[in-house]
Amino acid sequence: MCILDETKECDGCMECEVCDLDPTKPCTNCGKCIMPEKDFYSIKIDKVITDPKEYEE
Repeated sequence: MCILDETKECDGCMECEVCDLDPTKPCTNCGKCIMPEKDFYSIKIDKVITDPKEYEE
């Protein structure tokens, strides 16, 4: 399923892979969009799912 529109199947449009800071570029996972005013970046992980049966959106 599409992560941007949960009512349609993924059709490979790659809209979900666009850079949040520059929509003309693909995302390169540079991390600049995560708290850009900070000297360091962090992401809080709430849960690690190892069993696909536990997965909920």
